[in-house]
Amino acid sequence: MTLTDAPIAEQDARRLAKVGLAAAMVSRLMGRLVGIVLVIVLARQTGAETVAVYGYLLGTATLVTMLTDLGVASVAGREVAAGRMPADGALRAALGPQVVSVVAAAAATVLLTVVWGPAEVPGSALALTVLFVLAGGLVNLWAEVLRATGRVLLEGALQFGSAVALVAVGSVVIIAGGSATDLLLVVLLKEVAVLLVGVALLRPRRREGVLARELLTQGLWMAVASTAVILLWRQGTLVVGAAGSVGALATFVVATRFFDAGVTVAHTAGFGLVPGLSALAADPVAFRRAARHYLKLAALAGLVIAVVGWLVAGPITTIPFGERWADAVPAVRVVALSALPILVSYVAFTMFLARGQMRWLTGSAVGGTVAGIGATIALMAWRPDALSGVLGTTIGATVLVVLLLVGLRDLLRPGVPGAGEAAPAPSTNA
Repeated sequence: MTLTDAPIAEQDARRLAKVGLAAAMVSRLMGRLVGIVLVIVLARQTGAETVAVYGYLLGTATLVTMLTDLGVASVAGREVAAGRMPADGALRAALGPQVVSVVAAAAATVLLTVVWGPAEVPGSALALTVLFVLAGGLVNLWAEVLRATGRVLLEGALQFGSAVALVAVGSVVIIAGGSATDLLLVVLLKEVAVLLVGVALLRPRRREGVLARELLTQGLWMAVASTAVILLWRQGTLVVGAAGSVGALATFVVATRFFDAGVTVAHTAGFGLVPGLSALAADPVAFRRAARHYLKLAALAGLVIAVVGWLVAGPITTIPFGERWADAVPAVRVVALSALPILVSYVAFTMFLARGQMRWLTGSAVGGTVAGIGATIALMAWRPDALSGVLGTTIGATVLVVLLLVGLRDLLRPGVPGAGEAAPAPSTNA
C-alpha cells in the first residue's frame, strides 16, 4: 500500500490480511521464544536481586503502558489501511495523544516503583525504564502505521531482528557480570534503534483535515475496551490472592502461565489482521467473507487447543513445573477450554475496530469483565481454590465472546449481502 489515501484492491487486501497475520505471529511469538533464552541466562548467571529488579521494572512498565494507552495508534492504523488517511498525516495526528499516554505510563511506573516497588531498585535503573517506556510507546505507534501501509513483513522482521539482537547483546552483558541497570540500558538502546528505523521509513507530516481529535474520539472507546479486557485477564490473581490461601494463589499462578500464553497468541492474531480487515471494511461482501473465514479459523484453533490441552494437562503441567504442582492440573484443563472464547474474542475485536463499532465493542468488554469478576468472587466464596479463579475468568471470557458475536450477527447469519449494500462507515455507534 502506498502513503496516499487511496484504498487498496480487494485481492491485495485479502493478501494483506493473510501476510499480516503470518508476519505478526512469526515475529512476535518467535521473539518471545528467543526472549526466553535471555531469561534463562539471567536466572542462571545473576543473583535474585538483579532478576527481581529487572523483572519488576519491565513487568510494571509493560502493564501500565497497556493501561494508559489511548487507543489512537490502533485507530490510526485502521484509517491508513482503509485509505481514509495518508500514513504521514495519521502519524502526525496520533503523535500528540500517543506522547500523552506514554508520559502517563512513565509517571505511573515511577509512582508504583517508588511507593510499592522493591527497595533495591537503583535510581539509574528506574530512569532507564522511564526512557524505555517513552521510546517503546512511540515504537508501537510507528509499528501500527507501518503495518497499515502494507509493510507487514518489514515491520515483523524489524521486531524479530531487534529481539534477537537484544538476547545476543544482553547475554554478553549478563555473562560479563552486568547489573540490572546495564541490561536495561541494552533494552532501551534496542527500542531507540527500532524507533530510528521507523522514523527513517516514515516521517510524520501535518495534513489538512487530518486531526488528532478524529483519532482520539474512537481511540478512547478502544482504550476503555482494552483496559476492561486486561482487567478481566488479571482480576483472577487479585481475587484469589485476597480470598484464597498462599497455596491457592501459587497454584493459580502456575496454571495461568498457560492462560497468559493463550492471550498472547490471540492478541497477536488480532492485531496481525488489522491492516487487511481494515482495508476490506469498505466492501461488505469481501469483508463478510474474510470475517467468517477468520472467525472459523479462530474457533477451529481454539477447539483443537481445548481438546488437546484437556488431554495433556497433566504432563504439560508436571513436567516443566514439577510433580508438586499436580494440584494445578484441573485448573490447567479449564485454561485449555478458555482458548476457544479467547481466540475468537480477539479476532472479533479486530472486526469491530475495522468497522468502527466502538461502542458495542466497549460495552461487550465491560460486560464480560463484570461477569468475570462477579463469577470469580462468587466461586471463591464457595470454594477458595485455583480452579475457582480460572473458572471465573473463563466465564467472563465466554460472556465477552457471546456479546461480541451478537454484535457481529450480520456477518454470521445465512445469506450474502448484495453487492450494492452500503459499506459500514467508521462510527462510535454500535
